[in-house]
Amino acid sequence: MMARGQYDRSIKIEVGDGAKEPMSKILEELAVENKPAPTKRIRRSAEESRRVILDAAAKRLAEQGPEGIRLQDIARDVGISHPAILHHFESRAGLVNALVDRTTSQLREKLLGVLDGDDEQKIGAHMPSLVNNTFEALSDQGTAKLLSWMLLTDSSPEGNATTGVMTEIADRGHAARCKLAESQNLPHPDREETMFLVLLVANTAFGEAVVGDYFYEACGFGDDPDAPLRFRKWLGEMLGAYSLPDGFSVDKN
Repeated sequence: MMARGQYDRSIKIEVGDGAKEPMSKILEELAVENKPAPTKRIRRSAEESRRVILDAAAKRLAEQGPEGIRLQDIARDVGISHPAILHHFESRAGLVNALVDRTTSQLREKLLGVLDGDDEQKIGAHMPSLVNNTFEALSDQGTAKLLSWMLLTDSSPEGNATTGVMTEIADRGHAARCKLAESQNLPHPDREETMFLVLLVANTAFGEAVVGDYFYEACGFGDDPDAPLRFRKWLGEMLGAYSLPDGFSVDKN
């Protein structure tokens, strides 16, 4: 008697035209046909590997939120091993911090690219673009949710680049407003007011990222997918008008 799972290797099976082949040969051929093709390893530089991993993490963050950043899943998305991610980022926290730093750097480049323009007269016209870029980086890409989660779980890294960027944006924005005021022989706007404008945009972007869907629905925009875009445009235009000399308060010092 043969044990379960065993077979008589001498048995032959008819395969056509009266020909017969041993069962063992047929099973071996089926095993070869069904064997998955080996995964081809892609050789990348260390810099390229970090970029690909961060891209995969950013995609999961935007689609699933902070809980979507799982090293095993990201490794599978990229086609590498879990230890390979640890090699580049040391831990999940290291990957998260690198992702926040990269997004912050990208936001900084976009905003400063607008603020450093030569035409200070267009500061009001640029405001919708500044607002939209901020919302895209913080809300659409999931960065605000990630930062909120880090703060609530007391896992925010020391020296978070976001803090420095907000101050730098406020300084550049204030310089542009002062330059515009000077061109019209008007007093400089109040520095604190410029910081409040930056805080308003940042807090609004964070709020939309965390509870925006709930509030849009509560206000009757639940079935209107374009409502967030119209809101951003409206906010940018309103702040643009307020940023002009006729709209701001002067420096009291």
